[in-house]
Amino acid sequence: MDSNSDDESEQIRISLVLAPGVKDKSLEVPSEPIAVPASIRRKGLSAVVNTLLDRDIPSAQETDSESESDEDGDSEKLPSIPFDFILNRKLLRVSVDAGVRREGLSLEEAVEIQYFPALNAPEGEGDSKSLPDWISAMSFHGINNKGMGHLCTGSYDGSIHVFDCSNEVKEISSIGAHTGPIKCISSLSIPDSLGQSFIATGSMDQTLLTHSFNNAPGNAQNMNLHAVYSGGHFNSVESVAMQYSNSKHSTIMASGDWNGGLCLWKVPTGKSETEDLISKSNPKGSKKRRTGRKDNITETSDDQTIELQPKSSWKAHISNVSALAWAYSNDNDSNVVNPNHLISSSWDHSLKVWDIDQEECILTLNGSRVVACMNRCSNSNIVATGHPDCTVRLWDMRTGKGEAGSSVSDGTLKPSHRSWVSSLQWSPKEPHVLATNSHDGCVKMWDIRSSLPLHTIRAHEQGQKGLCLAFTEDYLFSGGTDCKVHKFGLN
Repeated sequence: MDSNSDDESEQIRISLVLAPGVKDKSLEVPSEPIAVPASIRRKGLSAVVNTLLDRDIPSAQETDSESESDEDGDSEKLPSIPFDFILNRKLLRVSVDAGVRREGLSLEEAVEIQYFPALNAPEGEGDSKSLPDWISAMSFHGINNKGMGHLCTGSYDGSIHVFDCSNEVKEISSIGAHTGPIKCISSLSIPDSLGQSFIATGSMDQTLLTHSFNNAPGNAQNMNLHAVYSGGHFNSVESVAMQYSNSKHSTIMASGDWNGGLCLWKVPTGKSETEDLISKSNPKGSKKRRTGRKDNITETSDDQTIELQPKSSWKAHISNVSALAWAYSNDNDSNVVNPNHLISSSWDHSLKVWDIDQEECILTLNGSRVVACMNRCSNSNIVATGHPDCTVRLWDMRTGKGEAGSSVSDGTLKPSHRSWVSSLQWSPKEPHVLATNSHDGCVKMWDIRSSLPLHTIRAHEQGQKGLCLAFTEDYLFSGGTDCKVHKFGLN
């Protein structure tokens, strides 16, 4: 009994510091060392911070009637905030004492613990109406500085759908684009394109297309076939990534196929270059081009459609190029995208970084599993990959460290999904946070400073597969074999 009492009374001196990146400085507390029980965990530390902030700390047993009858003045306090804590660059998921011992930290001085508001679990905010077929690909692009934008989806019936998700998930445009399942999609809103967005899609029918879409309110929000990209791929187009360079005032698109081929294309998005290419492509008048499914044919006139050849193409991998991402750049003129470096992932178990000007691989990282999906962090060249073995792995493209020996969470997040990880996306505003989708029908949110997921959401009904994701500042979207877009709020 005496030894147990000694353990319970043992204390550790800590210094609480607001984590870098937290903009709300009203959450800052004095950093002078304080003594806390060695066994205190995250919830106890959260109560300490709320106490120092003079916020309310409701009891776990408190009922609504008790709260209403409270006369001690606590009801006038601001509501409590749940916090998360970082010890030695890792989320604290054990007691302070256990964390200190695990990290081998000295107790001679106060242990610094950073804190920040915890991310709430995403909450369902509605679904779209059922689409005719599986939703296999998603891309979200903003259209102004207020966070507004459109969600674009590609389906197994070859159709593209555009949704306004500002309130309910409302379809505003659709078009039959391909004769086979769409496997990849990328969309952009271009500054000098007169309010238009461009949507690139690749399909199992071996075609690569871009469609234009007018963003301006009040205009007819119809998609139109913009360009056909031929001569580059002769099998299923599995991955695509567009990027706009502010410095070059041009749009470049990369695409990868089932056999490991990689192509680069210049996308004519400015009015003058588009008109110039149209006139060059059709010097003898126009013809009709037929695209789309057999039961949903879209006829487009060649005098409004451009047919383009690749700028360059080469064999990048020995198997399916599962995903492409433009590298991060610190150059503000490039809009945080490096227009010269491209990251590719493949079913051949590898990740590669390409110098597209030289058509040269400048870094190869080899793993032990098929790479089913890949995405780059919003503010660095750390990438995450999803695999058929239910695992998410992290790779630092800056140091060349991969799943073994990476400085980020040891390179591997603990398997939590129960099936193939089909899609993943990084948060656009929280560089440590990413979301994953899986054939188990669940969406999970992760903070890479912990190997365990923050939240798990049953996004799709039992037996239905999750196939794609989109991650915005305020929402998560999931699509899959249930043919619906599911919307989740993040606030």
